[in-house]
Amino acid sequence: MKKLRVGIEGGAGFAGGELIRLLLGHPRVEIVAATSATFPGQPVFMAHPNLRGRTELAFSRKLDYAALDCAFLAGGHGDAMNNVPAILAQTGPKLRLIDFSGDFRLRDPELYPRWYTRTHKAPQLLRRFAYGLVEMNRAEIRKARWVANPGCFATAAALALGPLAKAGATGTVAVTAVTGSSGSGASPSLITHHPTRHSNLRAYKPFTHQHVPEVEQILHKLAGGPGLRLSLIPVSGPFARGIYAVCQLDLPKGWTEKRVQEAYRGAYAGSSFVRLVPEPPTLNAVVGSNHCDVFVAVSDGRIGVISAIDNLVKGAAGQAVQNLNVMMGWDEGLGLAFAGHYP
Repeated sequence: MKKLRVGIEGGAGFAGGELIRLLLGHPRVEIVAATSATFPGQPVFMAHPNLRGRTELAFSRKLDYAALDCAFLAGGHGDAMNNVPAILAQTGPKLRLIDFSGDFRLRDPELYPRWYTRTHKAPQLLRRFAYGLVEMNRAEIRKARWVANPGCFATAAALALGPLAKAGATGTVAVTAVTGSSGSGASPSLITHHPTRHSNLRAYKPFTHQHVPEVEQILHKLAGGPGLRLSLIPVSGPFARGIYAVCQLDLPKGWTEKRVQEAYRGAYAGSSFVRLVPEPPTLNAVVGSNHCDVFVAVSDGRIGVISAIDNLVKGAAGQAVQNLNVMMGWDEGLGLAFAGHYP
């Protein structure tokens, strides 16, 4: 069987390294090239030592997009909106694209100056990218050639709250989500440096994190109109991988615990990567895997939902592979059918 030829833009980052690791084990994909401005010409294990002996691939400076069937864009925010029009001018619409940044997640270009502090450079393309949260947008992704991979906080929050939105819940959800240091990228800064992060917690961007509008966008789509709103406080945790999201909202009038639990069972009946668990999840049960564990509790007129994911797998590279599988009409779990490591 002829393999799909893929390239990775930004292969030296943490998400890029996870993507290389996953695609090396994918039976229908061939990695043609991966770029890095820091390691051009050097083997990929210089950035990702876990891949030593797994591949002879070396980083290149640029991708030849015309030679690819699919390109994964794992650069920073702002890179894709600047580069995609030129890429498409070279290849036409036949090239499949999966973008890891926030550049094509939001449908409304007016939201970008507020949430990403920049004016969008290619607003005409925003509605041509499918939002890549498979469990909530599978039908649209199946028909898409271009996909915007969701953010990591957005994945954890939307998977926790999507069934409630679809069932018609309204109001504001309070979300506190703790993330590992790998979510800050491969280049350290003062606030992500190990001595200042170890044995420490720090909240940041309270109510202003850029993943808020994309969560509300998918929740409103599921509801068929305005519905749940998000009040998010992210927290930097003293660990490398994972996101642990705790969500709380008032039980809608007339709802019962049975109705809430049935909403989750119905929403995820055909989703192999979302596991409804009978007790609050732990991060070390999902780290290294493409799973999201979700726990739901109802008590004293309140709903509590807790979700746990690996921010680099289900929150980034694994989700991108899952999107590719759906786009191509392959089994959704192809190349992803493995458990995480435990403990």
